[in-house]
Amino acid sequence: MKYTHIISLILGSILLLVTLASAQVPQMINYQGRVAVGDPAVNFNGTGLFKFALVNEDGSTSYWSNDDTSREGSEPTAAVSLTVSKGLYSVLLGANMTAIPSSVFANSDVHLRVWFNDGTNGSQLLTPDQRIAAVGYAMVASTVVDGAITSEKLASGLALEGTTSGTFSGDGSGLKGIPASAIVSAPPAGMVLIPDGAFTMGDSVDGLADADPVSTTVSAFYMDVTEVTLSQWQVVQQWATLVGGYTALTVGSGKGQEHPVHTVNWYDCVKWCNARSEREGKTPVYYTDDAQTLVYKTGDVDVTNAQVKWSANGYRLPTEAEWEKAAHGGLSGKRFPWGDTISQKQANYNSGGFFDYDDGPDGYNPIGTVGGTEPATSPVGTFAANGYGLYDMAGNVCEWCWDWYGTFYAGGTDPHGAATGSNRVIRGGSWFNFADITRCAIRLGFTPGFADNYFGFRAVLAPGQP
Repeated sequence: MKYTHIISLILGSILLLVTLASAQVPQMINYQGRVAVGDPAVNFNGTGLFKFALVNEDGSTSYWSNDDTSREGSEPTAAVSLTVSKGLYSVLLGANMTAIPSSVFANSDVHLRVWFNDGTNGSQLLTPDQRIAAVGYAMVASTVVDGAITSEKLASGLALEGTTSGTFSGDGSGLKGIPASAIVSAPPAGMVLIPDGAFTMGDSVDGLADADPVSTTVSAFYMDVTEVTLSQWQVVQQWATLVGGYTALTVGSGKGQEHPVHTVNWYDCVKWCNARSEREGKTPVYYTDDAQTLVYKTGDVDVTNAQVKWSANGYRLPTEAEWEKAAHGGLSGKRFPWGDTISQKQANYNSGGFFDYDDGPDGYNPIGTVGGTEPATSPVGTFAANGYGLYDMAGNVCEWCWDWYGTFYAGGTDPHGAATGSNRVIRGGSWFNFADITRCAIRLGFTPGFADNYFGFRAVLAPGQP
């Protein structure tokens, strides 16, 4: 039996609990993942036996395991029984198992290693190990002395002391001066947080003519963990057509409900983002007037930068800069989200053997050809996630971005691209494309009305949303 670790870190941050009485750092990790079995892989349902270890980047050192028996990345002895539904499972690491020592979180290269056993085929390592990239903190204040917590202490980051019983009341509304970096919230369901900051955008490996490396800064944003699926598309499309007043919004196509939606053009995706926003009670992002009063709901409109409500809390397409930062997953100067070479174990693309960084094998990826080769999409989340927890940032379907395809950015903060143009940016490559088109920095432009069975998208959302 073949196991494929499909989803790790669904949440963009990991909630860690701390015991204040001894001023320790967090002791537990709330983790959600997905596992599939078979060839082709199918989401597992039932009770599975899991083993967990926290290891360093190359897996040669064990920081912790569920029964404290893992050495040098080896498999623990005892297993944890968990219920798995449609491939999804949840576990509070460190609860009802060996506690996670505070020393683990002094390391900068902590990765989660998981073994899985469906009960009949033995325990197997799920690969790759998943990097713990974000740490959120919560306080459990059951034994804090009355008055020990003040806004001044919280704002200054002072450790709380005192072990006698006490009470803490209030909703925290009077607290001031707490830095934004200290406030951590869970991402919206199905999304992960892409942190703010500068990164090197463009190609520093192969010398692409229209993508010279440049330092670009983007603000934090949430991004869909996977490409929008046919199921997701249809739910919003039906609401938009029957309730929302949207017209001529295509029904979309897809090889299966959990495959990416395809044959959607840029106009379709922008209107769909507006409909998704309105359906969830959020403010739409795209309008057909500069006053931003007429929500874009019908026709093929070349929305301008001035007609985008960038401050709105609704869904939108990523800018080209946001997409590329997200695709790299925290890595710098690499061709792909995981490194400089690619194989069909890592992405759904068409291997032609034309490039020394393509490890093949040649032809369409077999996982995409199940049920026919046109289109040869695979279920979203089939391959390992990148460092930010995003799936299929290389291959499966090409992804529409906001920008007009024009002169490459000159750097700066939160660039929105050219003011006008004839083509919109496409990123990421697809099942149909060769390895060179799946590189993080590759830039393609297509007319916004173009649609085919290897074109899809994913949406982004501003931070601070429920």
